[in-house]
Amino acid sequence: MSTPSRHHTTPPQRPGSTPAGIQGEGSGQPGTTTPGGDKPETVRQMLILWSAMVGLELLHQILNVVMGLLDPTAMRAAARRQDAAEGVSDVVLNASVTAATLLVGLLNMIIVGVLAWMILIVNKRGKRLPTALMLLMIFSLFFALRALFLFLASPTGDVPIALFAVDGSIQILAAVAGVLAYLLARRPEALAWLGPPEGRKLLK
Repeated sequence: MSTPSRHHTTPPQRPGSTPAGIQGEGSGQPGTTTPGGDKPETVRQMLILWSAMVGLELLHQILNVVMGLLDPTAMRAAARRQDAAEGVSDVVLNASVTAATLLVGLLNMIIVGVLAWMILIVNKRGKRLPTALMLLMIFSLFFALRALFLFLASPTGDVPIALFAVDGSIQILAAVAGVLAYLLARRPEALAWLGPPEGRKLLK
């Protein structure tokens, strides 16, 4: 006497629902995946190092303005050569040198602000991610080259040697942070998290 077979039936599902047992990863929604998901540790370290680079560069620019105000000899001599034929007084000359020093510092601060904005774009993987990566890469290499030329420079003027040493150390630390961040950005887990192919091509 045969026993009737039992057939397993699945309960009816509503239209648009995801079948049971099929779960996706990423944004927490079933059946969906997002490239990169949560930030891997490599990406966190990369962003921290780039943030440190920008913070150190901000400190360097502040010290640069301070040193320019303490010892405006070079800029004053250049301005004096240009205005020698016009007979400009020392008061006007000193005011123009101070204004030029502050203006150059302001422009450098704006560049530092743009770099900080680029880090936020990378952190959020915004639409300008390729541009942000390109700028951060360029300035990382620029800071590294600038740090190399520091070993060929010698302090001049009336600025204390200790202030020159502190400023030079800050520039070297900014260069190291930038280079390490760039190397971390080239790791496979960082490349996978970056998502857009345009961003990955810049680092390969």
